[in-house]
Amino acid sequence: MDEVIQKNLKGNIKKICLMNFFDGMWFPGPVFVIFLLASGMNLTQVGLILAGSSIMPFFFDIPSSLWADKYSRKSMLILSWIAFLSMNAIYLFTHSFVMFFIAFCLNGIGTALSMGIFSAFIYDTLLTAGKEEQYEKTQSKVKKYFFTGRLMASVIGAYVYSINPRMVFLLSTIASVICLALIFSLKEPPREKSLSKSFRQIREGLGFLLRHKVTWYAIIVFSLMAGIYELLFDYFQPVMKLAEIPVAYFGFVYFLSSSFSILGLVLYPKIRKYMDWQKIIFLYLFIALIAALSFTTNSQFLVITAIIISSLTLSSQDVFIGNLINRIVPSTHRATALSIQSQIHLVFNAILLVIVSGISDMFSIGIGMILVSIVVVITSAAFLKLTYKVGALAQAE
Repeated sequence: MDEVIQKNLKGNIKKICLMNFFDGMWFPGPVFVIFLLASGMNLTQVGLILAGSSIMPFFFDIPSSLWADKYSRKSMLILSWIAFLSMNAIYLFTHSFVMFFIAFCLNGIGTALSMGIFSAFIYDTLLTAGKEEQYEKTQSKVKKYFFTGRLMASVIGAYVYSINPRMVFLLSTIASVICLALIFSLKEPPREKSLSKSFRQIREGLGFLLRHKVTWYAIIVFSLMAGIYELLFDYFQPVMKLAEIPVAYFGFVYFLSSSFSILGLVLYPKIRKYMDWQKIIFLYLFIALIAALSFTTNSQFLVITAIIISSLTLSSQDVFIGNLINRIVPSTHRATALSIQSQIHLVFNAILLVIVSGISDMFSIGIGMILVSIVVVITSAAFLKLTYKVGALAQAE
């Protein structure tokens, strides 16, 4: 391989790690829902605002991935961080529900333009260097940088919020500018690009997944489970408020959450070594059930413990599913296939978020969490039934 290309590819990974460090610095994170509630929003409105971030990828995720597979991944990543930067800038000045909603829709657009594409960019970088077997290790490293950034933002964000609530969005705007500069400096790895027309591209990407039934079942269950975890994460703050945990301590709780997310990434290779993917899913579903049930109480100890154990598993889910998809899908369709998985996850999360938020407003957050627990139990029962079928399929594959 050309020495210049090799040097650029090595530089990519370093820049991606640094970019993720600043990406993790979303300073409003520990207090965002509290900020919305303090701005006059009710839980139904908060649910709609958060759902906006999940709805937008439904329209932008696959089209952006088609462009990335056919033309350029880097251009989509640049547009992604322009959207993130715009969201933070809007929150600096806005006060209305409509503008809050629009701003978080921009967050969803940014997510759509980066989620699967970013994973594909990393995999292609490693594949070009002949190191694709290091994908899980590299992705874990990248995630560690992200959660290290979140560690810092969790402490700084809660403190700055207590001084000036809007200042946290100014700091995040600055972090987004740094991320954007780093993305501009990335070198797109040479690769084969798709020549298929758009609808055929989608059909072919889905076909790669459907041909591997075991992987397809894993994608469906992981997507449902990721939607549940994301909802639980969105409810950290109102649940802590109900448990009468002082807002001044929210940053410390999020610090613990980020610390255990990093620990989860460290432990993940050991878990993968001793547990197959079915057992890992059962473990994650069990933890989600414990967390949802803990959120029905007003016990500070149970709530904080539930947040910590959820964080242990939340960080490693993308690493697992990304590797599962990347290794069976060629570069020409990689971003498209990853976007199909994220579509399932985000649509499920948006539906669940709106329903649970509405029920929480009408009754209580505890009732909403009971509904989440029921969904986890149903998902676990359905997956238990599937494992018998998957066992035979796994031998066939």
